[in-house]
Amino acid sequence: MKKLVTNYLIRRTAKFIRKKRPKIVVVAGSVGKTSTTQAIAAVLREKYTVLATKNSYNTDLGVVMTIFGQHIVTNPVAWLWLSLKVVVMSLGLPKHEVYVLELGADTPGEINRFAYLKPDMAVVTAIVPEHMEFFKTIEAVAQEELSVMRFTKLVLINKTMVAEEYIDSECRRNDFSKILLEYYSREDVKKFASNLKVVGEHSFDSVAAAASVAGKFGFSDADTNAAIQKVEPQPGRMSKLKGVNWSTLIDDTYNASPDAVKAALDYIYSVDASQKLVLLGNMNELGEHSEIAHRDVGKYCNPKKLDAVFTLGAHSNKFLAAEAEKAGCKVIRCSSPNEAGEKIKEMLKPGAIVLLKGSQNGVFAEEATKALLANQEDVSRLVRQAGHWPKMKRRQFSDLSI
Repeated sequence: MKKLVTNYLIRRTAKFIRKKRPKIVVVAGSVGKTSTTQAIAAVLREKYTVLATKNSYNTDLGVVMTIFGQHIVTNPVAWLWLSLKVVVMSLGLPKHEVYVLELGADTPGEINRFAYLKPDMAVVTAIVPEHMEFFKTIEAVAQEELSVMRFTKLVLINKTMVAEEYIDSECRRNDFSKILLEYYSREDVKKFASNLKVVGEHSFDSVAAAASVAGKFGFSDADTNAAIQKVEPQPGRMSKLKGVNWSTLIDDTYNASPDAVKAALDYIYSVDASQKLVLLGNMNELGEHSEIAHRDVGKYCNPKKLDAVFTLGAHSNKFLAAEAEKAGCKVIRCSSPNEAGEKIKEMLKPGAIVLLKGSQNGVFAEEATKALLANQEDVSRLVRQAGHWPKMKRRQFSDLSI
């Protein structure tokens, strides 16, 4: 029943956006979608009224709710009322000049669900392993994320994170002769790096995407430069916070994939600090690739640049920890985010920098970040602090007091 209603709402949404055609920018890719979506929206707001995806509403229903400014509900009665409300709202006209929408894909074929949007341009952030229990191969991931080319005329692709072989393969498989492909990379914004609020080389990707989109919207170089200085890091995505004992916390706890973990480690390796500690939680949804991926990240841990590696989650504690120890790192295995936070606090020296990263279920590394905050007001800047999340966390970790 819900699927039928969702399909009907999608049809209503298609008619709604055709009435007064706003500009639509969609963001696809394995990682970095949310940061890129918000960066693009922040830049375009300098000249346009913009509505962007919030709360990772990147499903077929989530995109509909974003366009109408509504929140997804689970109660059947509330769901019926919400559906009727959206139908009534669809009788009106779009109130925003630009919609920046994040497109998610957990299984093959989901990106095509968004074809009705007929976006003016699409951004592809990265092709790396994701949801591998469903996609099985990286080629299948590439095919899914790049399928956005089937329903848009301009595609901006992150040259740093999308191999040309995947693009060539998709162009051979489909008739994309009318598609305009352009590329952006971190090099495009490095000249502004000293003034940016985001940190880490891979965080420049989202800013580079925003700068590229701004150029397509007619922004001058000066306007683009001014706009990207206002891009803020998103909660749980390389967010810099003040920690206890005059430490600096790099909270990257929203999610984790092998490439993203390595990129975060590269940032930690590049900065100066009296002490460098990292908490590396499980990277979930990697399927049969999980052991290899965790071992690979463990090998990437550099004992000359890290004072200690804390691990959390079954595969991180087993495979990542083992390889980090082989590499010569001091490794401390943890059974809960609360324990991880306390163990890090015990070792913390003044002026230290701490990276905290991991996926959600079985990890929730943001709770370790919480234990290390100098100002508890900054809890509001952490991910998964409201809604159903506290209850879920308590079910998985009995020592949490949230």
